[in-house]
Amino acid sequence: MRYIDKDLDAIQEARNSLQNAQMVASQLKQLMQSDLDGYSAAFIEEVLKEKEQLIDDFVQGNSYGTVEDEAELCVKFLERFTQTIQPERYVGIIGGNVADKTIEIGVPLGVVAVLLPTHPTFTLLVNLLLLAIKSGNSLILVANTLSKASTIKSLRNLVTLSEKCGFPEGSIVILENSGDAAVLELLASDKLSLIVNIGCPEYVTKVFQTNTPLIYGGESSGPVFIERTADIKQAVEDLIHSRSFNNGILPGAEQFLVTEDVIADELIVAMKANGAYLLTAEDLPRLVSFLKQSQKNIVDNYIGKSAIWIADQAGISVPPDTKVLVSVQDYMNEEDFFNQKLLCPIILVYLEPDWTLACTKCMRLLAELKMGHTLTIHSKNWQVIQEFALVKAVGRIVVNAPTACAATGIISAFAPSLILGGITTGRGFSSENITPKHWTYTRRIGFALEC
Repeated sequence: MRYIDKDLDAIQEARNSLQNAQMVASQLKQLMQSDLDGYSAAFIEEVLKEKEQLIDDFVQGNSYGTVEDEAELCVKFLERFTQTIQPERYVGIIGGNVADKTIEIGVPLGVVAVLLPTHPTFTLLVNLLLLAIKSGNSLILVANTLSKASTIKSLRNLVTLSEKCGFPEGSIVILENSGDAAVLELLASDKLSLIVNIGCPEYVTKVFQTNTPLIYGGESSGPVFIERTADIKQAVEDLIHSRSFNNGILPGAEQFLVTEDVIADELIVAMKANGAYLLTAEDLPRLVSFLKQSQKNIVDNYIGKSAIWIADQAGISVPPDTKVLVSVQDYMNEEDFFNQKLLCPIILVYLEPDWTLACTKCMRLLAELKMGHTLTIHSKNWQVIQEFALVKAVGRIVVNAPTACAATGIISAFAPSLILGGITTGRGFSSENITPKHWTYTRRIGFALEC
């Protein structure tokens, strides 16, 4: 019986992938933007044509999220991508002219490696392939060690679709034999031009260091502040829709609700009317006990599961129309189990005397929990909105809208992207929604001005 060292095997696979990706990248740089646009347009068409089967296989195989929400997200994302990103030029001459004495040329970076999160959405996978196709880069997709077979299968199917649409074979590879050894090999390589880390903070430490530019895509949830002048009914509808959409797995979905005492009763009534179940003192220990146990269970993990499923598993009886589980907290506690990334429809509520203290609480949540990529505010008071916008250390602020779909640009003017830059988490170099622009660089040509 032959013994195989998995780490050595992973390192060799990483090296082979890097070598092949670098060779393909040199070929991709010969392509024109019109070629890339043709591939991306055809890829979008194929995904929309095959989406029902692809999404059903993905959701059923992974056992998180919902088929309906994932399908809606995918269609709306592709519509927004087609409207905003698809017409743009990122490669070749992208700006300037001889008359202005300057020309700007977009150039693909080369080889991009993406560290996938444990629980990606199907739309995120589509997003990543479109970024590579539209920008003309070769792509190494590093499967998470906890990735299920369904995720790998979906990636293979999407790569096959991209090649069917004309994108050169071998441009997108999947590193299945991942793990610490493979990631360290990638981080140390001089063949990589960019690393995109999506929701894997364990790979941004003193051990996992790199000289390659790094974009960190925040996967976690963030705080939402509902101020006394807000349209309470609409704010609550947006909050619960966002947090329950695809069972809370989208980046930015509101995990922490901070509000003022003066509107607490009205807000709680509105939440109950929209499918929120308020956890009792007896419910909380049951829920925490189940969540802790579930964290260690890959098959029946709570991530991306519905509020009803979670309550049932925890032995909590809830109404059949329950969309989110809500716990009102007196204060922040570092030992509190809920003060961590929870990709599921659970909301923590904090009550504060006024908006200034509520504002401080939001910033504490962002800073101490390293969830600094998105903050949401519901208010009609421009002074309050301006205070949040001008001085708060956060990548993006959503105003009077459901965060998950607004932050990702599905229903807002933000660029459509499932990769939300999180520089304010202390990781990566960009806080923008990541687009093909971030996977290219601009070469500028200048002419002498006439004296």
